[in-house]
Amino acid sequence: MEPSFQLAKVQGPLSLKDRAYAAIKEAVLSLKLKPGEPLVETELAEQLGISKTPVRDALQELEREGFVTRVLFKGTYVTEVTPKDVQEVFQLRAVLEGLAARLATPLFTPEDWDQGERLISAAEAALAQGDRELCSQLGKQFHDLIIQKADNQRLPPIIHNLDDHLQRFRRMSDQISGRLEKSVQEHRRVLEALRQRDHNLAEQAMRGHLHSVLQDLSEEEE
Repeated sequence: MEPSFQLAKVQGPLSLKDRAYAAIKEAVLSLKLKPGEPLVETELAEQLGISKTPVRDALQELEREGFVTRVLFKGTYVTEVTPKDVQEVFQLRAVLEGLAARLATPLFTPEDWDQGERLISAAEAALAQGDRELCSQLGKQFHDLIIQKADNQRLPPIIHNLDDHLQRFRRMSDQISGRLEKSVQEHRRVLEALRQRDHNLAEQAMRGHLHSVLQDLSEEEE
């Protein structure tokens, strides 16, 4: 029986455009390219060691995703982060991750509690050593642990769909004095609620944590 459709053949290694896209996006998300910074195709192409065409194509894709803004007759820039952007993403994450904490509460095992404790203790140790990047990564792993334990297959992709934009906001919040220290303590409150198997308290603690990050970011903007 002949198939009713034809899939396109899988291509070989990543194209130059895909590589340029990945490199520029990583620089945007890590704040190496800061919000509002101009993106000049010739300069980017020179740094990447490729022609301008794949760079132009990569920038067009990043523009569609909202990470790059093209201004007619002026040029292309890293998209600014507005207070409304931050508010919208954190409001959604607070609701979704609060739900994840509620759903995960009865499913957390002693092994999961130990894993949560290891992540938080490692984050504290990283802070003590001045490694704020590692502390932030461990914090994300703590969030991911809860999301994966929620046992709702539709929840992780919805949450992770916001991750790229959240990554910029998280890195911005990490630069606020005392924010990572505060997050570690808020993570401990979430973990304690999970240990108590109190789903209401777990949801409240997770929502409170994310609203706290939003508040600090909002105050920083003022």
